Amino acid sequence: MQHILVCLDFSELSKQVIPFAVTLARGFGARITILHVLEKSDLDSNSPMDCFEWEMQKHEATRYLNTIQSEIRNWDILVSAEMIEGQPAEQIHHWINTHNVDLTVLCSHGTNGQTQWPLASTAQKLISGTSSAILLIPAKSLATHKRYDNNSTLCFRKLLVPLDGSSWAESALAYAVNIANYQHCEMVLAHVIPESGITQMEPLNSEGLALAENIREYNWNVASHYLDKIESRLKSTTDIPVKTSLINNHGVADELINIVDAQAIDMVIMSAHGSSNHQGQYCGKTALDFLENCHVPVMLLRGNISQRKAVDKLDYSLLESSSRLPLQAAL
Repeated sequence: MQHILVCLDFSELSKQVIPFAVTLARGFGARITILHVLEKSDLDSNSPMDCFEWEMQKHEATRYLNTIQSEIRNWDILVSAEMIEGQPAEQIHHWINTHNVDLTVLCSHGTNGQTQWPLASTAQKLISGTSSAILLIPAKSLATHKRYDNNSTLCFRKLLVPLDGSSWAESALAYAVNIANYQHCEMVLAHVIPESGITQMEPLNSEGLALAENIREYNWNVASHYLDKIESRLKSTTDIPVKTSLINNHGVADELINIVDAQAIDMVIMSAHGSSNHQGQYCGKTALDFLENCHVPVMLLRGNISQRKAVDKLDYSLLESSSRLPLQAAL
């Protein structure tokens, strides 16, 4: 990971993403770009814009960015700041596509504060409409993390990596390994067992019940072996403490959120797609449902080619030892 984009407005909510970006930048040796979009609120209005007021807004934005940039530079991180004009989601999307961004960090809500909606419109559009990896920080999540080093970086104790058996989901392991190594934290591998999928037009007879039970037992055994194999490989190639969590399906997103709560997870690292992998969608339904309801930071990985350069210190032997997992999936 070489380039982290931090999206800020003037709100205190958006500013809370900075310690997360700093923590990752220090861990990966990445540079940071702070991006602020100066929004023309009356862009569609027929009334002329007040030029003096607009220049004052630009002046205040420049001073704000310079202050944040100086604070980050004090942490020995290469940092730059950019201010652009227009509609936030559209301008951020364009900037990402033209500046080789590896990770975009933003808050779930910004200037308008927390609302009844789980995501503000800008966050929603970027999650659903850009191919960049995203670290989404839920509003108010900063207070839940232990801080150190003059509050500049955060200490993660547990990372959650949801896995469904697909190489798409397993691509998150590479990022999780690097972060866990830097933070000296525990990694939890979770799998939610899918529904049996038996067609049921009426109550199951004894044969149907037996079949359903056999399928559940088979799925449990296969999933258990799968998690044990990945856990064993991680423990044999890293010093990271690893745990596994296997759950029967009562809704994948809901079960993952229960794990976050029950195991005091600090951050989730997951792929935007799993085994279904609907082409043409930047984010799968399960990932989006989880993002909208999770109250801890979530790093959402897209699994696209541009992310191949994002991990530069991974022990690839961990992944190459699996004949099923394509090496490129971890890049």
